[in-house]
Amino acid sequence: MKRSTRSVMDSIRLTGVRAEAAHGVYDFEHVDKQPFIVDATMFLDLAQAGRTDDLDDTVNYGAIANGIVEIIEGEHVDLIERLAAKIADRILDFDRIQRVIVTVHKPNAPIKVPFGDVSVTIERSRDHTGDSAFASSDAESRESHGSGETQSGARPASRVHKAVVAMGGNIGDVEQTLRAAVVAIDGVPGNQITGISPLYRTAAWGMEPGTPDFLNAVVEVTTTLDADTLLSALQTIEAAHGRSREVHWGSRPLDLDIVDFDGEISDDPHLTLPHPRAWQRSFVLAPWADLDPNAVLPGEHGGRVADLLDGAADRDSVECLSDTWILGGTA
Repeated sequence: MKRSTRSVMDSIRLTGVRAEAAHGVYDFEHVDKQPFIVDATMFLDLAQAGRTDDLDDTVNYGAIANGIVEIIEGEHVDLIERLAAKIADRILDFDRIQRVIVTVHKPNAPIKVPFGDVSVTIERSRDHTGDSAFASSDAESRESHGSGETQSGARPASRVHKAVVAMGGNIGDVEQTLRAAVVAIDGVPGNQITGISPLYRTAAWGMEPGTPDFLNAVVEVTTTLDADTLLSALQTIEAAHGRSREVHWGSRPLDLDIVDFDGEISDDPHLTLPHPRAWQRSFVLAPWADLDPNAVLPGEHGGRVADLLDGAADRDSVECLSDTWILGGTA
């Protein structure tokens, strides 16, 4: 594949390319076809085409659309992440295209809770060293660095961060609320959920007798947002589910805490990193250790998460309920 280091400013956007195919992890998805919808934004230099009005100086987006359909209807894949990557590679076979953003929608995904859409967005670009890539749920809202543009006008690729978010609640249909929160976090522009822990029940110790038990989980997220912006997004999701921050230690329908962000250490009172009490909270440590047995909590009280869990005073207050709770109907 031809590589170029030339910066580009122009783009062609192709949206709503639709085809049906049998892609997915589950056995029935290997057989039953369902719709997949693709949006692609292609970055290239269109200056020459603007001067000559000649198709040879641009790309044939009809041919690109046909190529997208061929990939969708072609070899089975389990993940739409893989499908998006194959489509991006096909588009980059067109020599003039230097960068592409591909979103694959799976509107009929087998999720047992109400939802509008599931999509994965990836970016692929090329330079003299090869392809670079990252994934998010909305490429158009990626945060840029510095002034936001290079001298040539091309927007640089945003840095991708890794965050660990603890989830919990004890008011209402908490399991359903946590599932909705996972979808909402994944739907924040720039976010991509990459891991979901088992669901845990936690005794409401230190609270009034009769306080309902908590349900807890941990998710891993890649994000192009900075830590403060991610925190604001999480607090917006909490508020949408009725969370009031007037009572700090009371019952709540939903609690979302950033436990770790790129291993950063910060004593900023607005957002202390890592979470200052994560090292002693089994309802954080237990699901996190299940999700990633090699996870490490940074900081003064840090260490291997599994080891911290073994030494936690409240280790016996948590109970694993389900590995598949995200699919519904567990607790």
